Amino acid sequence: MPATDLTQVVILGASGDLTSRKLVPAVYAAQCQHLLPGRCQLVGVARRPWDDAFFRNHLTQSAPKLEACSYDSWEAFLKQTTYVQTHLDTPDDYRALAKRLDELAGEPANRVFYLAVKPELFLTSVENLHAVGLLDQSAGPWRRVVVEKPFGTDLASARVLNKALLGLIGEDQLYRIDHYLGKETVQNIMVFRFRNAMFEPLWNHKYVELVQITVAETVGMEGGRGGYYDTAGAVRDMLGNHVLQLLSLVAMEPPSRMTQKAIRDEKVKVLQDLRLHTDMPEPAKYIVRGQYDGYRAETGVKPESQTETFIATRAFIDNWRWGGVPFLLRTGKHLPARYTSISVQFRMPPHTLFGSYQECHLRPNTLTLRIQPNEGIDLGFEVKEPGAGITIKPAKLAMDYEDYFHKAIPEAYQRLLQDVITGDQSLFLRSDEVEESWRWADDLLKAMQQTPMQSYAKNSWGPSAANDLFGECEGRWTKG
Repeated sequence: MPATDLTQVVILGASGDLTSRKLVPAVYAAQCQHLLPGRCQLVGVARRPWDDAFFRNHLTQSAPKLEACSYDSWEAFLKQTTYVQTHLDTPDDYRALAKRLDELAGEPANRVFYLAVKPELFLTSVENLHAVGLLDQSAGPWRRVVVEKPFGTDLASARVLNKALLGLIGEDQLYRIDHYLGKETVQNIMVFRFRNAMFEPLWNHKYVELVQITVAETVGMEGGRGGYYDTAGAVRDMLGNHVLQLLSLVAMEPPSRMTQKAIRDEKVKVLQDLRLHTDMPEPAKYIVRGQYDGYRAETGVKPESQTETFIATRAFIDNWRWGGVPFLLRTGKHLPARYTSISVQFRMPPHTLFGSYQECHLRPNTLTLRIQPNEGIDLGFEVKEPGAGITIKPAKLAMDYEDYFHKAIPEAYQRLLQDVITGDQSLFLRSDEVEESWRWADDLLKAMQQTPMQSYAKNSWGPSAANDLFGECEGRWTKG
């Protein structure tokens, strides 16, 4: 337990959409459900000339529907919510912020500094917080900093940022957040694998034919994202972080114990064992990149842009468990459905008694972890239809989290912010984990330049060439 039971959650960049849509509702819901240790104050920090009343009204108008507590409880929560105008690149403003935080607390308080700011302000903000003593833990109460993605733009910049930040605060104070890791199905992967004897013995190259991970989005450049996205692309925006996090949890070895260090050590080992595309003969055979029709006409996008809005690749993990098993990774914009899933496809029996070789692309035994939007687990198999003859039909065992547990699933940010306050870093990225992810992503970006940019229609499943990443008898991409 912390030395004091008062925690101040200080959000830098509090006038932004992330604060009102995700962060404040997450803190509110956690407090309503009595999941936070002790008392909590929320302090919004931004450069806009707002006051407490304006900020509270902004949150009330902008936050999604809140059902965890009554309206009176929301009012009580708002009374503990304050706004402090601060120019985040102005050092003198941080002295005033430090004074105001002390006044609001009235006693020693733990502090979470959530950097909901542009990436170029990450280091500046931490430097200024450090300069005025706001990150000093020597007096007793703890100080923690939460950093959003993107954490760097490549391996070199991530290393520079890591070194600079860790020169100011300890690794135990730095929480690099990936909201995908707060999703219930993602957290359940380890329980599902390591608690169920019927699955763990099959979780290897002897029984798994391939693994698919898809993050499909129906949106494009809405909300003026074109300017940012054109400097990032699908690899930097999704594949090199969210998708790799899912891959590392699915493929990791069992940790020796359920500790933060043991879990993160095993995830890093997976990333270290990912085969580089430039080490493969003819890497272009394993990569398909695309750009949806009309992307170059989007606001903020260069007319001659070569930024990918779709990427699919066939990846390999070179270790004893997964040697030879392909991991097919895919993400894209303007696809027909919005979903994230992991599909573990099991090998077929060695001899086909039913059907013919021409049906070899049908792979019925697939375990699918649905990450979003409908979190759950599906197990596919085949059965005989009643009646004369042998007519085989696909069947499925399905478990839906919300239906099974009869309660709403907490938002990912709620779980992650609870972990920040309780000091659990298991679901956050460590320095070496970030750098290993970038090592692989940088190499993919380099190899990708040897492949043609293929166009695809909006509301399609991307370039048709992505289907060629499967072998003749390896199945097909999932469709939701």
